[in-house]
Amino acid sequence: MGGPLTADRWQVEAVVKDRKVYVGCRRCFAEQEPQDGQELPKEELPSGRRWLRKLEKLGIQRWRSRFVPEEPARADTQWTLLYKEEGKPQRHITGRGAYPENWASFIDWLNELPGAAIRQENHIESVRFSLYEEVPLKAGGRKIPIREKLALDRRRRVIIYNRHKQELGTERHAYEVPRAIIRLLDMLDRTQHLEDKWPAERGEEGPKLEVRLTRHDGTETVIRCRYVPAELPENWPEFLAEIQRIMGGIGGRFFRRDTYLSESEVYR
Repeated sequence: MGGPLTADRWQVEAVVKDRKVYVGCRRCFAEQEPQDGQELPKEELPSGRRWLRKLEKLGIQRWRSRFVPEEPARADTQWTLLYKEEGKPQRHITGRGAYPENWASFIDWLNELPGAAIRQENHIESVRFSLYEEVPLKAGGRKIPIREKLALDRRRRVIIYNRHKQELGTERHAYEVPRAIIRLLDMLDRTQHLEDKWPAERGEEGPKLEVRLTRHDGTETVIRCRYVPAELPENWPEFLAEIQRIMGGIGGRFFRRDTYLSESEVYR
């Protein structure tokens, strides 16, 4: 992804006077730059108090002053935010190809303003993987079903990994790592036409994988396929290695790189 915004220029201003909210916004065409120091004409926002309550939940007063990308080549979008609370100094927050964790929610909030239509890339909001497989309980022994679930959610800012082994119990792990989640979801999103890059479901043998992808516009895609890592999207090994590193090297069938383990291998 080139960034959460498409190629566009917008200037948005909002002020509060006498408990009323006044807003103005305009699209800057071509090479037209927002005019610093020159206020936009503003009109009262009828639902201004509700709009401000949403702003409080965004917590932009806790944003750091400057956002820069981990990969310099991706610094393709610039933005500036001047933020002033009563009785406090004005803050000047800038970004170049990098954004706060809740940036998508912030743009959705701005798009509630009359005349605002700031376009975002239709990025992945969440992905949920469900793996089902039958494996030997012990070498040469009978097989038992196992289920592993891995979920990444951009808005909830959490990674959840559950592993259920019949007759042996369930493990549950949760990781609150907002910046890592954004990086992982964007890593998946770099594959063009991601929804079409999964192998077809063939027969009943072998591990089964279900993938649920939800994008920013609410579109949900459900993919069901055999779990053959070599046939998955091209950056799958990189994705697995990064998420396993973030999760402290946790093991599981989901994180294997080969196609199958041999019958003689005991489930771990």
